[in-house]
Amino acid sequence: MKLPRLDLSMQKKTCRPAMFGRMWQSSRRSLRLDHSPPHQFACCQWQKSQRPSTGYLVYRWLVFLAVICVGIASFACQRLPRRYEGPPVKLNYFKWFIYFTNWGFMLIAIQSALALAVVHRYRAQTYNFSYEEEDVLTPRRFNTPLLCRMYWLSHNVATDLAFVITLIYWTLVYDPKLHDINALNLLVHGGNSMLMVCELLVTAHPLRAAHALYGSAVGLTYGVFSAIYWALGGTDRFNLPAIYPPLNWDKPGPAFGFVALCATVLMFVHGCATCLVALRLRLAARLRPARAQSDQLTLPTH
Repeated sequence: MKLPRLDLSMQKKTCRPAMFGRMWQSSRRSLRLDHSPPHQFACCQWQKSQRPSTGYLVYRWLVFLAVICVGIASFACQRLPRRYEGPPVKLNYFKWFIYFTNWGFMLIAIQSALALAVVHRYRAQTYNFSYEEEDVLTPRRFNTPLLCRMYWLSHNVATDLAFVITLIYWTLVYDPKLHDINALNLLVHGGNSMLMVCELLVTAHPLRAAHALYGSAVGLTYGVFSAIYWALGGTDRFNLPAIYPPLNWDKPGPAFGFVALCATVLMFVHGCATCLVALRLRLAARLRPARAQSDQLTLPTH
């Protein structure tokens, strides 16, 4: 009696679409801005209770006010560098908005405002912040509010942009003849990264590796904006055609290379930030063994 032969070619044809389908679904879940439980967006990693603490609320207010004050000072205190030797230039204050540094700082201000709003929301409403034993073993899913999604997105992008701005500015852009080293310059091009490192260490919500695409998308968007701005005859604050010397679209090859470099660095720094958050979660679990299972809920859930 002969056994029927299995058609291996048919199996391969049916398995491959199923495999790619599962990969596509997994990628879509990774890119979503969903996390459960959502109240962790309103909490500090190091607080004892599950309810947003007063200390964290004070921290959020201090961060928000500090960022707003530095942003206003950066806009209002524009002036020519002391070592500037070029032709006389009349400053246009609204050109503040064309710089990538200021895009990143505006995103930091947005994420700090949204973080403050999230904390106030969860402190004001009645919410079950406690976990039952069965909830720890089989965590319940909660819908992620739009406010939390907006905050998470802005936090991801602001973190990536802050690190890239600091790195690119001090390695490729800084020119002592065009830029003064003062408190405001250090705060905008160095304090931004220090603040976002502090945010990564203090907050309780996760950071997903797949969300690096959001920061890279903003970086590419700025590259397109700079090209359109140049094509329309826009100039920088010194009336030069390039907003940044490496981003000179009179030489499209190096300009494209600079945009690609920034997008690559954005992906890299997001990976570093993700590792930092993973270390924070592990350290928190070691310092509080009794809450180790609860802390695992801060990991990305797909």
